[in-house]
Amino acid sequence: MKPAHYFFCFFTLFASYTNALAQNNVLLPNKAIDKKLAPGEHHPYTVSLKTGEYFTATVMQKGVDVAIDVIDPQGKKLGTFDSPNGDQGPEPITIEAQSAGNYQLDIYNFVDPATANDSSSIASTQKSGDYTISAITILSAEANKQRLAQVQKDKDLFRQWLQQNAHDLKTVDAENGFEDLQPYKNILKNVQVVGLGESSHGTSEFFRMKHRMLEFLVKEMGYTAFYIEASRKRCEYINRYVLYGEGTLDTATAIQGFTTWRVYEVRSMIDWMRKYNATVPLSKRVKFLGYDIQINDVGQQQLNAFYKQVAPEKLPHLDSLWALLDSAARLSNSTLNPGSGQRPYQSAFNQSLEILQDISLNNGTYQYATGKEIYNQNLLNIKLIIEEIISYKDGYNGQRDYYMAQNILELLNLEPPGSKVVVWAHNIHIAKTLDDGISSMGGYLAQTLKQKYYTIGFEFYEGSFQSRNLDSNNRTPDWDIITIGAPPVESLAWYFNKAGKEKCYVDFKDASAVNIKNRSLAYPMHGFGSMYSSKRKETNLVSLAGFDGLIYIKHSTAAKKFTKVYAR
Repeated sequence: MKPAHYFFCFFTLFASYTNALAQNNVLLPNKAIDKKLAPGEHHPYTVSLKTGEYFTATVMQKGVDVAIDVIDPQGKKLGTFDSPNGDQGPEPITIEAQSAGNYQLDIYNFVDPATANDSSSIASTQKSGDYTISAITILSAEANKQRLAQVQKDKDLFRQWLQQNAHDLKTVDAENGFEDLQPYKNILKNVQVVGLGESSHGTSEFFRMKHRMLEFLVKEMGYTAFYIEASRKRCEYINRYVLYGEGTLDTATAIQGFTTWRVYEVRSMIDWMRKYNATVPLSKRVKFLGYDIQINDVGQQQLNAFYKQVAPEKLPHLDSLWALLDSAARLSNSTLNPGSGQRPYQSAFNQSLEILQDISLNNGTYQYATGKEIYNQNLLNIKLIIEEIISYKDGYNGQRDYYMAQNILELLNLEPPGSKVVVWAHNIHIAKTLDDGISSMGGYLAQTLKQKYYTIGFEFYEGSFQSRNLDSNNRTPDWDIITIGAPPVESLAWYFNKAGKEKCYVDFKDASAVNIKNRSLAYPMHGFGSMYSSKRKETNLVSLAGFDGLIYIKHSTAAKKFTKVYAR
């Protein structure tokens, strides 16, 4: 999430604005503007508004991550428009004129304030790219009054609907019965894949509620697979543990690769899955599979063993590729230089394609030497590695979501016909649509599965959660417990709280929701991933149209870290 740019120099920009007026950088309705933005540049624009008028426009990013400052006629900065969508997609802008005069817009390369004091970090993340300003609209003061009246009417209707249609939850903990979850039997009766989201990667109540939902879906609705946003290769160990009891619970808890899931809440769920599977036939046992394209060390080891058998002369080529990928992963995880991993990923791209080509074109010889299972295993290994490279070699571009969706569908295709699956990920991944113009994993799934995919967002009001704390140490951020207060007025959680809800779930596909006009509007919603900084926004606008349902839990407490060493 990307907050305001902190290096704004008013006097410099004032001169720029004067030049802009002379160059006719004036924003007018139905007039589009195409420009190229270089690192360090500021592009000023002006729009003339009367008191009470309402201005909207969209800046479409085409390879450059922009932020837009808005300054009123008195020179006061009103705010910054910037969505967490990287260098692609729209940045919507709105201005409600409190006074008449020229309002100024300053468009520039985004700078993350969490690393804004380091010039090398800024240089590594900024790049040249194009943008287009379009959809410019100005409503009169009277038309804006009518707009505001309708918005308020819709918001009141939404709050009333929540009060009347939210189903209260008696608990977030598993093994406490399913009486309060019975409506889900009708809600999900024609669904094949259920997406369970989270607005924080470190909230205990979310993880426990997902465990409870999994228990319900398995025991009451016949679900037999669980897919998580974690390393596809490492989760193979967890799957063998829950299906057959191979390995240990400690290793199964820790091995998947992400500290976010290395917590006692997930450990408890894995333990439940193993105990449940021990009581049912193999056909009814629940799988635990990963679908993420990251953390492919297991695949690298398997590829080394594969090539040692089929073509040992190519092992130096593999060593070179692994060195590039190790460097890329290390640099990409650096909060000091977050964009510095792109270059080694780009260097690794052609080398990885050569391996894919070699395995594919030597199918007959290699498969004869190793057998079909080992051959296909390594074809998957190099495919995952290429997916990782494509997802990060040009910066964040949404490709990771595409490939995660493809992996989910590939795993689903391997299931027996009619199998039903639970998918675990962050809200931004399971959502069907995002307001930032970037396609989400859930959007790709919905394109294929249509109404057979049902996505449930998770949100909280206030409390604590676990995250990497960039404020404590920018170079090697520590995992910490973060505590935040009440969300903004008229945020999504604010409406649930106003409706008097502590723990509940809603179904936006219910017939009663048809008349909620503002379901398509965006609400501020929490969006904490694996990293937190007080300098970043706590909420972002999220459209309810991206979710089929939502689970709300008022108070969040931090997930409990599992720190034991594991052995494979």
